[in-house]
Amino acid sequence: MILFPVSLLLYHLEGNAWTWQNILERFRFNPLTENDWYWVVGAIVFTIIFDQFLEPLGKFFAKLPILAPPSYLPAPFNPLKRMELPPSEFFGVSLYGNWKKIIIFIPLHLFAMLSEELMWRGFFLPIQQGIFGDWAWVINGVLWAWVVHACLKWHFINMLPSMLIAPWIAQYTNSTWASFATHSIGNSLIWILLIVGIIKNTNKSQNIKSR
Repeated sequence: MILFPVSLLLYHLEGNAWTWQNILERFRFNPLTENDWYWVVGAIVFTIIFDQFLEPLGKFFAKLPILAPPSYLPAPFNPLKRMELPPSEFFGVSLYGNWKKIIIFIPLHLFAMLSEELMWRGFFLPIQQGIFGDWAWVINGVLWAWVVHACLKWHFINMLPSMLIAPWIAQYTNSTWASFATHSIGNSLIWILLIVGIIKNTNKSQNIKSR
């Protein structure tokens, strides 16, 4: 989330005017057309399919000591741990009726993704396009994957489709909204899992108490 204020600082250092219109234009928050939304949907489907297709690679690399994930990391972030359905906890926090967690988590998660998009697609991608031209999205995606997400070292191959599709669609549509939509909607699956865990486990807990 620190990327949000850093992006604004970089914007200021460029000497840009602090008007809403200038901010939207510099960070490429251009409106999406109906056709753009078709591409966003396609990008999300592409990401989900390739994430599943390449999942075995993540498990393979996670078994190598040098690339192994930390033991405290839960599924689905740790490919060596089985995902409990519905989940009963998330990062050690119980989901039993814990609506506060999801109310806090979703806005923070959205803001974190918006911060990433603001810097990587809104600020850096236009600069990279000026240097690398049509291939800027590749440079942007690889750096985003292997620098920002270097801590997820066991996913260094199977993270590439999702890390490349975001800058590609931002460049293709000339809009950071496109990559933000692809990024956030794709990651919203974790919200659904958490909500199902809260509801299912709450009902289970109530049934046990009623007995």
